[in-house]
Amino acid sequence: ERTLKALDAIYKLFTEAKAYADGKPEVVNLRFEAMRGLFNGTKKLFVNADGAKEIVQAVTFAKKMGISEVIVGGNESYLVTDVLKDTSVPVILRETQALPDKDDDDVYLPYKLPKLLQDAGVQYGLTGIGFWRQRNLPFEAGEACGYGLTKEQALSMITLNNAKILGIDKTTGTLEVGKDA
Repeated sequence: ERTLKALDAIYKLFTEAKAYADGKPEVVNLRFEAMRGLFNGTKKLFVNADGAKEIVQAVTFAKKMGISEVIVGGNESYLVTDVLKDTSVPVILRETQALPDKDDDDVYLPYKLPKLLQDAGVQYGLTGIGFWRQRNLPFEAGEACGYGLTKEQALSMITLNNAKILGIDKTTGTLEVGKDA
């Protein structure tokens, strides 16, 4: 019941924010002003979701609201790749150097996850949990090669793919003339 109340509150908030963004309000609401970009496509909603059920709920929510979103975490995203691919929702994995969430999962599942998403055609990237973990990204990319990704795919996972997901691939993500390095 508590979860249903929380979901209702979220739907209500986003419905009000959408109405605010669509209209010409007399009074400025700073919270709704910050959300305006979600409804005109200039911003993306980043949703922390690891479980398959939560990922599907987040995708359904964003579709209903007409919002572009990104799943962050996505530990069980391999279970719902059809949903993610059909809706073009990308996933930013938090880390692969971890144990699986469930005791009965393959112990190597976190290492295999990038390859599973690659094979399913889901756009994905990898990030560290904090600034102190960014140094581990090359190691995690290298491990992904050991579990099926090509070197190019692994490098893209920590560079170009993230830039595309963030919408900044015109200025960063690859080493090219005119881009930031």
